[in-house]
Amino acid sequence: MEYVILGLLLLKPRSSYEIKKILEETISLFYSASFGSINSALEKLIAKQAVTVEEQIEAGRFKKIYSLTPVGKIAFEQWLASAIPQEKVKEPALTRLFFMGFLTPSERLRLVREHLTSLQIVHAQLNSLLREREQTNVDPHQQAIADFQWLTLEYGVAYYNFSINWYQQLLTKLEETSHE
Repeated sequence: MEYVILGLLLLKPRSSYEIKKILEETISLFYSASFGSINSALEKLIAKQAVTVEEQIEAGRFKKIYSLTPVGKIAFEQWLASAIPQEKVKEPALTRLFFMGFLTPSERLRLVREHLTSLQIVHAQLNSLLREREQTNVDPHQQAIADFQWLTLEYGVAYYNFSINWYQQLLTKLEETSHE
């Protein structure tokens, strides 16, 4: 969480509300956070002198604006340039799939159909975002950053393409075996 916040603050100073909103609008496909976890991470970053906070009143409302310090910029750059760790697949559906043999054939079909529908909904949303990208104007100085941010969206589309195809094949197998 801390490095995600540092990266967002590298782009520009922001409030915790703005950080939360950007997380929801951009990287929620692979990363989500509550206000509590965002504020906790911000407090840790302040303690590490990676971030500063300035209190402002805007339109009669109290607002804290967080900014990246040189210490924070160095920490972010070191993290970004470090090796990417290999992680286990974290797909909740796989745990269900592992135990699906305990269900009746009709329950298996229902669950796989429901899951396939939910995958298709997210896939459609991601494709909609890809179409919006074509109409987005990016500052030429920010183009490289934007290009890599869009790659995460392309990854999401490819991931959901794979998942939909895999679950469609599973559904076909389940339908064939339920008629035997």
